Amino acid sequence: MPVKRKSVKKRNEKPIDASLQIGLSQLNLPGMNLMSLLQFGGDLLLKEAIAAEITAYLGRKQYQHRAEGEPFKGYRNGHQSSRIDSPIGSLEYERPKVAYAPDFQSQFHVPHMRRPEEFAAAVTDMYINGTSTRKVKESLKAITGKRARMTRSTVSRITKRLRDEFAIWKTRSLENLDVAYLFLDAIRIGMRLQSSPKDAVLIAYAIMSDGRMELLAIDLGHSESDRSWGKFVSDLKARGLKDPLLVCSDGNNGVINAIDSNFTTSYRQRCVKHREQNILDAVPKQEQEAVKKALKRIFYGATSLAQAKQFLKDFKKQFAKTYPTAMERLLTDLDQCLGYYLFPPNHWKRIRTSNKLERLNKEIRRRLKVIGRHPDEHGCLSLIYAVSQNYAKQQNRFTVTDMERAVWRNLREKKIEMLTQLELDVWAA
Repeated sequence: MPVKRKSVKKRNEKPIDASLQIGLSQLNLPGMNLMSLLQFGGDLLLKEAIAAEITAYLGRKQYQHRAEGEPFKGYRNGHQSSRIDSPIGSLEYERPKVAYAPDFQSQFHVPHMRRPEEFAAAVTDMYINGTSTRKVKESLKAITGKRARMTRSTVSRITKRLRDEFAIWKTRSLENLDVAYLFLDAIRIGMRLQSSPKDAVLIAYAIMSDGRMELLAIDLGHSESDRSWGKFVSDLKARGLKDPLLVCSDGNNGVINAIDSNFTTSYRQRCVKHREQNILDAVPKQEQEAVKKALKRIFYGATSLAQAKQFLKDFKKQFAKTYPTAMERLLTDLDQCLGYYLFPPNHWKRIRTSNKLERLNKEIRRRLKVIGRHPDEHGCLSLIYAVSQNYAKQQNRFTVTDMERAVWRNLREKKIEMLTQLELDVWAA
């Protein structure tokens, strides 16, 4: 006679929750795809999560009476059809309600919330990274389905947060910032819908004493004049910015005058990339390769200021007579081009040029190309602000050790001596 085996439940097997079992029984599997399955599961989970919150708040399960002496906190009050937009689509669910419970607050349901904050943040990120409002809507519908309530005006309302955030950011205090290196540059863009000339957007970007990078300011200059740059830089000072150790810029007279007038204790670094191009413009195109190679030895190939001066002597011997204009351009303010040699060697690569801002400018142009000319100034500046903030977050920190800080202290304490030595060395070369 065969032995009847007992059914053995697996150790980790748990019974399916009754509400989940009812929900699963309603599935129409042949007519569903992955997204609709996720949406169905999201509806069910959201409902059960809020119900669990109510149970924890009241201290009793559904249909369970309040214990004698237990304080009254409210009672369950049925369900209400609710709907929110989410990254997996529009979720429609029966939201459990609780009455006479002023202290109850759900972490999953916020009154009048149409979409989670994370969803709005995702839409904003898409917009910042180069997707137009129309394409944001189309992209979300492709993922979430036709039920998503995502019009162009909705996307615009979500991205309005950029304008509000920018308005606060642009007037914040800079008093507590400890800036080691400051970079100033401008980008010319077509801002308005009318056929007006391109405007200059002025940008200040900093490396802090801890090696962290931060965007400091963005403003409209209309041009790179003394007046525009003077107002921009003096505003940084008015908001409490202390003199950086070094300020890097191109050779625009407006920005140079603004730096000299406002940052009187700072070293000034001329971007060597701009200077190199300025020198090469005075050399016939067919001869530029040899001159460029010699310039790179001075600005990029030397391992010390002394070696850079030796390479400068070699350049003079080779090209001074043949290309006097190029030689004159090289020697003009050369001390400000070679100043980075006084700083920590592991920082040279990133402080001798304004390449960081040049790359940022390319990213800004790429983003603005999607929308063409912007309807208004504040909206355009807000978008530039958001793109610039994203860019800053992606950059690696500077390495700042006790040795680098010691070099910085020496540069501050002996600035006149260091600059005088640099000037004498340059002209002696």
